Amino acid sequence: MGTRFIEVDESRQGEPGVQKGGRTLTVGDQSFTQEIWVKVESYDDLDPTVTGDVHLHTFAVPGMEVRVGAAKNDEDGSSEFEPRLIPSVQYYQIDLGPDSLNKLHDALEPFIAAAKECEPPKVRKVRAK
Repeated sequence: MGTRFIEVDESRQGEPGVQKGGRTLTVGDQSFTQEIWVKVESYDDLDPTVTGDVHLHTFAVPGMEVRVGAAKNDEDGSSEFEPRLIPSVQYYQIDLGPDSLNKLHDALEPFIAAAKECEPPKVRKVRAK
């Protein structure tokens, strides 16, 4: 997701998002790890220049999935499996700042206006075979 690591001077170690890291250099069969300080910065996935007030958002998009259904017998006695469409949901995560989140809300507004609010679906337990 929208996260970058920016190497900073050790004098910034008390600032928010700044933490100790390490860089490993390998030459031949020898390795050396150098201590460095990095600032961990989240950014808006739509506009990487936005770094303030960025939060992770999860959303779902409905769709249809093709699955093989029950066998159907043909007139000649052979059977073949019939495809069928099953409702499905794909989940996504994105880091957005306030302006991008407003764009998402604006894009969904006509669909939300025509829909009714409901409870989240209950998770079905999968039976062990």
